[in-house]
Amino acid sequence: MIMNKIRKDFLNKIGSEEIIEINSILDKVNEFGLTVEVIYTALNEIKSNPNTTPLLAIQIAANDWDC
Repeated sequence: MIMNKIRKDFLNKIGSEEIIEINSILDKVNEFGLTVEVIYTALNEIKSNPNTTPLLAIQIAANDWDC
């Protein structure tokens, strides 16, 4: 049932500024060929700081990789 809530929350955010910003950052990161590295770093950021939002984690990770 948790997955249903996660999926519902995600679907509610589609088109939101948060999802658009994440997509924009990932597009830029992809141009550098660092998608895997940035996502891995973002996941570690969330693991280390569970209150971090996905957008903030991606922003931090992209910055860490100079993207």
